Amino acid sequence: MVMTDGVHGTVLGPVEMLILNVFLITFSFFLLCRPTESAKREILVLTSITAAAAASRVLLEPFPNVQPLTLMCLVMGASLGARRGMAFAVMATMVSNLILSHGLWTLFQATGWAAIAFAGSRLKLLDDHQVNMKRLVIASVFASVLFGWWVSLSVIGSLATFSDFGIYLLNGLPFDAIHALASIVSAVWIAPYLANLLYVETADTAEPTVSGETDVVTAN
Repeated sequence: MVMTDGVHGTVLGPVEMLILNVFLITFSFFLLCRPTESAKREILVLTSITAAAAASRVLLEPFPNVQPLTLMCLVMGASLGARRGMAFAVMATMVSNLILSHGLWTLFQATGWAAIAFAGSRLKLLDDHQVNMKRLVIASVFASVLFGWWVSLSVIGSLATFSDFGIYLLNGLPFDAIHALASIVSAVWIAPYLANLLYVETADTAEPTVSGETDVVTAN
């Protein structure tokens, strides 16, 4: 499976890279354009954690597929909702890839982690602001493996046949296992602290009620 760091897949030219950057930035901006009574505070918290998540990817780059970001996307989605969680995923990917490597794979990584954040917002991973550890561990394992398979699609253009792609996936199974194990460790070590931090820092914000795929502001 494709490692979440390094160069893999088609390298884009300047124009393609510009289009990709504009798309991801626009997508993040759209996700963040949600009215709240304390938007500045919430965005400050989101920006700080995004910077920490991006730094973790860079610092852990020597260790293949050790990626706390997968677990963090689940917790961010569960704590802040789908839109904030997905924006976090896209921004953390873009910022870290500016240092690690940037190309077509960035699109697959950003959308993959955004999908994980969206799933986190729907899986009831928090019970009264406390982490449901069993459910979170199971979700993080599935998310890690599915993310690896999704990002692997970025290399199809550089492989000769689909048989090569199948061999590529088989060769990557050990990296999927490493990613899943790292996510379990992150769930036990990071998730309770991160969930509590998000609750404390955003408890006073008046959040819109999340319903279905849209965020609805209920009138009092």
